[in-house]
Amino acid sequence: MAAEFPFAQLTSNQLTYSERDEGYRRLHAWPEPSYRHDSGLHMVWRYADVRELLEATAPEISNAHALRPLVGFGRIAANPRAVGHLCRHLLPLPAKATADLTDDVLHRRVWATMAGPTGYFTVPADTRSERAEALAEHFRHSLPVSGDLSEPLDVTAASIVYATRVIGETIGLPERVWPAVAEWSGAQSGLLGRRMRGRELADAVGALGRLFTVSGLAVAHSRQHAAGFSGHLHAAGIPPRVAVSVVANSLAAGVHTVSGTIQQGLQRLLGDPDRQWWKLLGEVKGTADVAAKVLQLDPGLVGWKRNIVRPTTLRSGTALPRGPVLVMFGAANRDPRAFADPLAMDSAGKVPLTFGFGRHTCPGKQLAQLAVEVFLRELHNRAPHAQLVGSARSARSRPADLLFSGADIVIR
Repeated sequence: MAAEFPFAQLTSNQLTYSERDEGYRRLHAWPEPSYRHDSGLHMVWRYADVRELLEATAPEISNAHALRPLVGFGRIAANPRAVGHLCRHLLPLPAKATADLTDDVLHRRVWATMAGPTGYFTVPADTRSERAEALAEHFRHSLPVSGDLSEPLDVTAASIVYATRVIGETIGLPERVWPAVAEWSGAQSGLLGRRMRGRELADAVGALGRLFTVSGLAVAHSRQHAAGFSGHLHAAGIPPRVAVSVVANSLAAGVHTVSGTIQQGLQRLLGDPDRQWWKLLGEVKGTADVAAKVLQLDPGLVGWKRNIVRPTTLRSGTALPRGPVLVMFGAANRDPRAFADPLAMDSAGKVPLTFGFGRHTCPGKQLAQLAVEVFLRELHNRAPHAQLVGSARSARSRPADLLFSGADIVIR
């Protein structure tokens, strides 16, 4: 009987850390370099291929449809409730921003505004400690009101509150809307990586509409008051419609990358019987090392989309047909061809691809890295002897998601 493709039925979002490790090990032993998934996406996971696709410098590789809903606009248009939300909040369709912006000149300007030497998401070395303390304050506000960790703590919920506070404040949204940011951000994330139907699809389109509405209000406010992130975009001459998409996309990607990484990382750190990496969080340098390793192995965003404009052969010899591609950088970060021993803390290897590569490197990289690091450090400081306790649901009950991943974590 032929072996089944490791990720044909289940996604990273539905696996424990040990199951993910085994699935990715089997993936890199797969005899072919790509696989056509029944979602219609062509999966690619080898490090060299993933890096080339993420960089997208060849004319045959396009990032133009990176933010297209997985079910397509046709299914949204066929859903009366969904099309109502679409027409009310999302027409004309949002402008391309960072992930799917094909205007190279404008892309460079947007990216520099966000992540250049004076970019809004840049964390300079001389302000890192101050920024970390501000993030630690967000951590404290993400805990139960008493701050008492003697009772079981739902880390999944706390990590989402933390991520929405961090990203919401950075973007410059009013504090009163921060609690809703997770729902709105989840809508965009879900539409990208999940095959939604019926009411779930309609609700996601409605929440996405509210995300863009509040992003539009923030941009309009900035044009009058030159405040915050939106004001930074305005000062750089970014067109308003593009600025709205930049704000909305930053919210969605930031919340789920940070919270999902924390969830999956803690599943590994506390699930390991020896708890060696968890213990490293008590050391000054150890926290940065652990956070970097968690972002390599267990990122909240595990894949991204590219589009092959016409059949092409990558530099490695991997042939790809025309159509959408799922670039599995969560898998590429474990490729034994690129990392001597990816599961070892001190393993030598290439640069992990969690935040993309080349001109398409995520502009929120520095902030996301620091946010994950601070949450892990602060949790360890408060609960150095934390233990995992049973969750209300199993990993299998989580929805299949080809792009975003997380875990249900409760500690005592």
